[in-house]
Amino acid sequence: MQVFLARFSAVILGIFLTASSLFAQRACTASLYGKTVDDHNGEPLSYSVISIAGTDKGAVTDENGAYRIEGICPGTYKVVCTHIGCDTLILRLKITGATRKDFFPEHHAEMLDDVSIVGRIPDAQSSRSETTLTEQELEESKGKTLGDLVKAVSGVTTINNGSSIAKPVIHGMHSNRVLILNNGVRQEGQQWGNEHGPEIDPFIADQLTVVKGANSVRYGTDAIAGVILVNPRPLRDSAGIGGEVNLVGFSNGRQGVVSAMVDGNFARVPALSWRAQGTFKRGGNVHAPTYFLDNSGIREYNFSLAGGYRTRKAGVEIFYSQFNTDIGIFTGAHIGNLTDLQRAFEAEEPLLPADFSYEIGRPYQRIEHELFKTEGYLRTGLLGKMTLTYARQYNLRLEYDKDEPRNDSIAALNRPELQFEITTHTANLAWEHYRRHGFKGTIGIAGIHQGNTYAGRYFIPNFLKSVAGIFITENWKLDSSRLELEAGARFDYVDQQAFRWENNVIVSPEFSYQNISWNVGAIYSLTDQLKVRFNAGSAWRPPGINELFSDGLHHGAAAVEIGDENLDPERSTSFSLSGEYQTERLQLNVDGYHHHFSNFVYLVPVLPPTLTIRGAFPTLHYKQLRAGLTGADFTLRWRITDRVNWTSKASMLRARNLDTEEFLVQMPADRFENTFEYRFKDGKFWRNGYISGTVLGVLRQWRVPPNSDFAPPPAGYTLLGLQLGFDVPVGQQAITCGVGMSNLLNASYRDYLNRFRYYTNEMGRNISFRLTVPFAILRPKTKSQLSPLPSKSISHLTQ
Repeated sequence: MQVFLARFSAVILGIFLTASSLFAQRACTASLYGKTVDDHNGEPLSYSVISIAGTDKGAVTDENGAYRIEGICPGTYKVVCTHIGCDTLILRLKITGATRKDFFPEHHAEMLDDVSIVGRIPDAQSSRSETTLTEQELEESKGKTLGDLVKAVSGVTTINNGSSIAKPVIHGMHSNRVLILNNGVRQEGQQWGNEHGPEIDPFIADQLTVVKGANSVRYGTDAIAGVILVNPRPLRDSAGIGGEVNLVGFSNGRQGVVSAMVDGNFARVPALSWRAQGTFKRGGNVHAPTYFLDNSGIREYNFSLAGGYRTRKAGVEIFYSQFNTDIGIFTGAHIGNLTDLQRAFEAEEPLLPADFSYEIGRPYQRIEHELFKTEGYLRTGLLGKMTLTYARQYNLRLEYDKDEPRNDSIAALNRPELQFEITTHTANLAWEHYRRHGFKGTIGIAGIHQGNTYAGRYFIPNFLKSVAGIFITENWKLDSSRLELEAGARFDYVDQQAFRWENNVIVSPEFSYQNISWNVGAIYSLTDQLKVRFNAGSAWRPPGINELFSDGLHHGAAAVEIGDENLDPERSTSFSLSGEYQTERLQLNVDGYHHHFSNFVYLVPVLPPTLTIRGAFPTLHYKQLRAGLTGADFTLRWRITDRVNWTSKASMLRARNLDTEEFLVQMPADRFENTFEYRFKDGKFWRNGYISGTVLGVLRQWRVPPNSDFAPPPAGYTLLGLQLGFDVPVGQQAITCGVGMSNLLNASYRDYLNRFRYYTNEMGRNISFRLTVPFAILRPKTKSQLSPLPSKSISHLTQ
């Protein structure tokens, strides 16, 4: 009874005080929440202390860097953020209602007798649209190609050649306009081809970020559409040896993937760390809803090694990776004569029936890609850090035609009809100065030397390419200001020289280009929840060797491509405006952009197809025109309840020939995607469980000139997908399990951006099974372990 009376009195007193506050003062119902994040690499900083000066309010961030302080009276306060190894941040902040504030402390390196705390220089925000795939998105995409991974980002699609080759497309642009940075090194290979997918093992990626918009100032001419950053897991910074094993299986193609990683660091030499990783993949003929695709299997094996020695003042890292794959080319795309080619265009199923097989026969591609990288840094006192990077890449591509040579003795050698070897050396020297008086920036020089040779039939000539560039970028921001500004400029000199036979004489035309790229941008926080980004810039790109000199059958694309020696460099002027609204439960991003191109290099279908001694193939010519690419991307993430989430994405693009006002072909159609997710309560045998369903709708691409392609654009389609995932605790580890289903209803459809849409439907239903097993070989002996602090009683830490 006494307890009841006490509670009843408390309720009456609470009602009285609430009513009194309407007349006397505002109720203390406001809250402050957010995250503390390393400003350099975006990693959460757990155990940061957030306190409100002059009060007893405060909290300690959890393992995800998140904090929340309740019961704050509306007003303006000094908010203090402290974290070990960081400068203390003190901000004057107005708190009303539910107020979000994220902190980005700057790390500094401190050396103690028995403890080494190594910090990183913080990165500035970008005024471009930047999206990093979540851990869950990476987990659900394990076993897929890199191109399929980045499709999770709104505004990013792929151009495909069958089911195994996917090339990223950002805002309708791909190949030499999209730069991929693999562990900080620009990926260099035979990437000019539509069917030349990135030679990167996606299991290397611990973080995958897509930056949409021209990045030519920082990365050079090939970043005219955007940059994809593939970053491996950082080298281990604590003593011990451990790793993980990933097992993935796919029902369609009966494909299996196994990948393992192990890394280590020894307590006796804490500055020294290492990592080893490897992947094997094998798949057979994939299945459309009603038939198999002949010779569509894949075989892949990759590995990488990394080591580093890092101290407070200097350090060096070495990285080596090798990517090897055999890719079957769908035989239904290689037709013997014009009559059968027309029949193939009109048929609902491939002319050549097939069954399941793991055998990879002709036609196929064999690819080897090696990357060696070494990077060293030196801290230049309190001013900044100097970084020197050198990388060598070697790419071997062998292409085998459908038919063997008629000479049996030559056929027995099984030589490729076409062989490319390209070797690329890149070097970058950059000095980054720390933030002073609000300014933080980088100045650097970059160089590339590349040589390519071919053997077999002619498609593109041997060539040499040299690039030299110098750049500078600056960013300005103050903690007390809602405005952040950035600007940069870069000068590039590009020299290309081709070597080819003409009338039994070697001719070597040489092309030299030089130009400037520039960029300006701004970020303005209208409120703590609403942020606006604006970016404007001008970038350029010289025509590639393939665009200048292609002449013949492009084997993997099953098409004849013709270049033009008279092409001029591209020049684009781009504008983007983005809005970001974020609260505790809602995140909304809207990105609008426009690219205006002079001398846009464009691969145009030319009718009729070409008949060669190797068969009949669609024909495409490289041409140049003025182009305008305008579009918008939309992303909504809403945590409806603590267990129900909704994610909605949409992307639209309008690409026109500004000379004729006609639409451009081979541009992505409008896409809409909605995902609903339910997260389960943690049970005795599982945790972090969820189930999600996705509806993807792609409209018919009707925005093409009439009679401009070999077949009309296919109909739009709707696909359903399902994902289920959970963790199983085993000792101190957690095994991650997952099941996914794509094209759940086994729909028959063709995608406009698949070059093989002329001949076949897309893959049918595909069920995947995923298992991630972490392990520890050697656990360090620790003297003590930091445990989370209670958020309700930290006043003694802040007084």
